[in-house]
Amino acid sequence: MIQTIDEYKIIENGVVVGEIALLQYSNQKLPNIEYKIKPEHQNKGIMKKHLPIYLNKIQGIGNILAVIMDDNLISIKLLLANGFKELGKINNKKIFIYDL
Repeated sequence: MIQTIDEYKIIENGVVVGEIALLQYSNQKLPNIEYKIKPEHQNKGIMKKHLPIYLNKIQGIGNILAVIMDDNLISIKLLLANGFKELGKINNKKIFIYDL
């Protein structure tokens, strides 16, 4: 079971181009952050702009996880640039933690 803790719509020029969500999976103690940008708006620096805003918005919530495919170098770079620390790897996914 998945519970949405928080959602943030990414709006650019009056159009929703993506979202960031904080989700709680029933089999995990810590919530996960997940994000996406619509394909036609990718590679424009939108998430680079909005992820720090979102992290500031949820300050004080505690530790959160991010699980990223190990070949998603852009997302890995984004997380590291925003203070996430790599915890390890499971199969083909890297696990990151952020202390809010």
